[in-house]
Amino acid sequence: MYYFIMKNFFKIFLTLLILSNFVLAQDVKEVKDKAIALYVTKNYDEAKKILESLPINQKDSETFLLLSNIAQENGNDNLAIKYLNNAIDKDNTYYRAYYNLGCILAKRKSYNLASKNFELALQFKKDFSPAYYNLALCRMKEGNYSEAKKDLIKALQYDPKNKDCMYNLAYCYKKLNKLKQAQKILDKYNEST
Repeated sequence: MYYFIMKNFFKIFLTLLILSNFVLAQDVKEVKDKAIALYVTKNYDEAKKILESLPINQKDSETFLLLSNIAQENGNDNLAIKYLNNAIDKDNTYYRAYYNLGCILAKRKSYNLASKNFELALQFKKDFSPAYYNLALCRMKEGNYSEAKKDLIKALQYDPKNKDCMYNLAYCYKKLNKLKQAQKILDKYNEST
């Protein structure tokens, strides 16, 4: 009899545990959706409060990315970096966290560190045109026009109508003293405007 009661108790407990995890997952999704809606309407403080109210084990890399974006909107890049590192700790393949970290570092003129983060973003998402573009800008700031040219060509491969890429590619060709290629890209740029 004791065995029967314990066996049924265990089944009921297991069922309740599974159901509570399902409900919790639904609640977390609702919380994140509400925070995103608040973020989109620029109600950053409320979005932050909602996201920070989640237990740490319920915060995923996307949650930390959103918290990072909010911190940046509030002018706190140091906190944004902390949240991005949390996102990477949760999922070390989360390319958006590396990309955003690269953007903050580039803004701080830490071009070498920014480049490494853009490269990591590309390691996990090969067709991410913005990472190629920003990587190219970092390399241009460091005077490495040859590598920047390659990155801009890749960026255009995935986003062929990106006028900023075209313009900067023409500039790279000019700096590399390849004036015919520069003019060809400029002509394409002017046709698209």
